[in-house]
Amino acid sequence: MVLFMIRKLREIGGSYIITIPKQVCDLYKFNPGDEFELEPIGTNELRLRKVKGEK
Repeated sequence: MVLFMIRKLREIGGSYIITIPKQVCDLYKFNPGDEFELEPIGTNELRLRKVKGEK
């Protein structure tokens, strides 16, 4: 399954956020409170990896 979508970077309270649609969170079992690692992997690319989840 290929998921391709465009998301906008938003500013809220002095921080920047990118939202993840609920359908994608459900697919990858992402939940509120989970922690993620962002790793630069190339020009204009990041890898997002879940490192810790709420129990």
